[in-house]
Amino acid sequence: MKKMIWSIAWKNIWRNRVRSLVVIVAVVLGIMGGMLMIGFMNGLIEQRIDASIHNEISHVQIHEPEFMNNEEIEYTINNYDKIKNILDTLNGVVAYTARSKTFAMVQSDWSTTGLVIKGVNLEKEKQVSDLSNFIIEGDFLENESRLPSIVIGSKAAEELKLLNYQIEDNKMAAIDSLQIPAETTAKLDSLPLKRYRTEKQFSKALAAVLNEHEMKQFGKQLINYFSFYRLGAKVTVTISDTAQIMVPITFRVTGIYKTSNDMFDGMTAFVLENAVLKETGFGKDFIHEIAILTTNNEEGVLVAKELQRSLPNYSVLSWKQIAPDLAYMSDMMEFMDFIYVGIIMLALAFGIINTMLMAVLERAKELGMLMAIGMNKMRVFSMIMLESVFLTLTGAIVGMGASALIFALLARSGINLSMWSEGFEAMGYSAIIYPVVSAGNYINIILLVILTGILASIWPARKALKMNPAEALRTE
Repeated sequence: MKKMIWSIAWKNIWRNRVRSLVVIVAVVLGIMGGMLMIGFMNGLIEQRIDASIHNEISHVQIHEPEFMNNEEIEYTINNYDKIKNILDTLNGVVAYTARSKTFAMVQSDWSTTGLVIKGVNLEKEKQVSDLSNFIIEGDFLENESRLPSIVIGSKAAEELKLLNYQIEDNKMAAIDSLQIPAETTAKLDSLPLKRYRTEKQFSKALAAVLNEHEMKQFGKQLINYFSFYRLGAKVTVTISDTAQIMVPITFRVTGIYKTSNDMFDGMTAFVLENAVLKETGFGKDFIHEIAILTTNNEEGVLVAKELQRSLPNYSVLSWKQIAPDLAYMSDMMEFMDFIYVGIIMLALAFGIINTMLMAVLERAKELGMLMAIGMNKMRVFSMIMLESVFLTLTGAIVGMGASALIFALLARSGINLSMWSEGFEAMGYSAIIYPVVSAGNYINIILLVILTGILASIWPARKALKMNPAEALRTE
């Protein structure tokens, strides 16, 4: 009997194909929209968390407790060898590195800005951080010159006026690659071969030779094309020595990095650890931070708890404690997935209820006959409920299949939001989003679809159960 009810319920939804297909298509579009929204938000947040951990904060950090109050340079980690021995034997630890961390004034020949200077061990830093992969000009401290090297972010380079603009002959020779009309590029010949120190100055010079339409359409493209960083420029970094006396150290800019976080790029610079020790007189234990990379994000939380027990005299923080905003977004994402799809399914439920009510009223005589020959109310309810579930489940399966195909295509290209890149990067997010959907997301949607089908069947089924078999049989 159960198999028969399932078979009848499946056949019933196709008795009026047009009406059923309308509902199924609505469910398909709703599921696709929900899945794309979930994938986009998951991708956005996961990319932000991944970038933050692998470029900025790592999974776990260890500090002297007093250093966390105002990050004064005298509060260093003194027992590094002891901590090193613990880390070498701790499960879940992939790599770790010790860093010095000082606030300094950095001055170029044209401007001054404040930066956090991190002294790093090159090889260990590469094991913990992916920052060397984001070098856009030069290298990441690999090639030492007579002067010690410093690597700064693209935003800091702009602040120091190391990002310049110039119409150069070699770039003019290759300008056809921009696919800008020849009559527009020809106007650039009238610009003097001078160097512009700010984007504003260069933009003003372009506006003087291009008309408003050309400037609006090609201005940004030309500004980016003719920009360049002054690698090799000298900068003076002023920090405190062991006697709290300000010491100026001259560095040469050998690398520029650019991540998806403008704020990080504008406030953090990297030098080799011995470059600071040599000039300031600090000893080999001039360590303010130990950054640890673990096998995954959840393992990072567990490793931090283990280290808190092993190192009670130190401040040990997991990435969730260092960046609570990221932790909050990560923890809230699963709940928000339910909210996104729940709202969509709630809207679709009204269409399903309407369709099932019409189906019940059209089949009043048939339902009356079934009850008259002995089909009990529970089986009538089960049949109508199954019809509703089959209707929504069919649309959900097709919708998830179509979504999976779209995600497979977007896995290569991503969702390109480069036209809003400045806004995204100002908040620390990448402008190219690669959607992420887990198996758990698909399971949650299936559960919500089944629940929606059951709830949407209650009213139509209740309508059917209230029918009097004798009166229903007389229905035309």
